[in-house]
Amino acid sequence: MKVKNVVKYLEELFPLHLASDFDYTKIGLQIGNSDLELTGILLSLDLTEDVVLEAINKNANLIVTHHPFIFNPLQKITFTSSVGKILNLLFKYQISVYVMHTNLDVGLNGVNDSLARRLGFIDYQPKEEDVIPDNFIRYGLIQEQCLISYANFVKKTLNLSGVRVVGNFDKIIRKVAVIGGSGGKISEIDRAIALGCDLLVTGEVSHHSAHYAITNDFSLIEVSHGVEKFVFDDLIVQLQKKFLEIPIYLTNVNTDPFIVI
Repeated sequence: MKVKNVVKYLEELFPLHLASDFDYTKIGLQIGNSDLELTGILLSLDLTEDVVLEAINKNANLIVTHHPFIFNPLQKITFTSSVGKILNLLFKYQISVYVMHTNLDVGLNGVNDSLARRLGFIDYQPKEEDVIPDNFIRYGLIQEQCLISYANFVKKTLNLSGVRVVGNFDKIIRKVAVIGGSGGKISEIDRAIALGCDLLVTGEVSHHSAHYAITNDFSLIEVSHGVEKFVFDDLIVQLQKKFLEIPIYLTNVNTDPFIVI
């Protein structure tokens, strides 16, 4: 079994053409050799030095991440820098890095489908035939409840230490949209409103966007960008069924840089 066999399967599940234009050159096999014999796979939201050390300890020579390790051009690489240390370990131990970013966000059973299921959406949309580039949003009905009740449900379900809420706590919520990652732009709020939603669950909401939502009698729940990691709970099941002979792991490293106190 070679690295390229897993790469081929992942690209069947989450085709590269689903990636946004800004992202297309940053996904796929970023580092490594697709012809290497595969010893194990480690799934992680981000690539950090601790994640690489975990892969070494587990004898996994393919790391699959959601966020691209190389996102902007590298101007300098020194042996003592964070990037240099990671690259040195990857090269020394011949570890490949495969990235699925916006194609994993929008793809069928990707990040946003995974979140929609966890957030209790009933018959969420869009379905397979509507999976196209830049179609990040998922939306559906939920069991009718007030905003504060649903916010507490989101917090508990996604195992968060806190969420930020925009809107009247007593407002009745019936239809919800979700966008994993940074989905709090005004254009996304407008789209959720146009779809008849009462609320958008997403990450990284600006002060300006929050005021815009209030002005439009719309509610927001801001969650951690890191909730995208739940997609790997689903993906590992698919990979283990497909590649029975290869050890596959979810990282034990918490790569979320934020601590809520």
